[in-house]
Amino acid sequence: MSGIACAHHPDRTAMGYCAGCGKALCRACIVRLPEGNYCNACASAPDHRPQASARRTRAWVWAAVAALAVVLYALSRLL
Repeated sequence: MSGIACAHHPDRTAMGYCAGCGKALCRACIVRLPEGNYCNACASAPDHRPQASARRTRAWVWAAVAALAVVLYALSRLL
């Protein structure tokens, strides 16, 4: 097998990604909606997105990484 493996079927090649959670999906797992491709869990959710707590945690992590990068850049300019 070449390419990215499906998140649910490791023996199958992924054909796309879920627009809600980003999982790699094979042809059998993709749920096509007018808004894009989704996994079954995200397609079943009212707003087609994964649980809010996971998304919030990810946002805080990226905000912390960005803030750290700014601080490190400022320190490097001072030295």
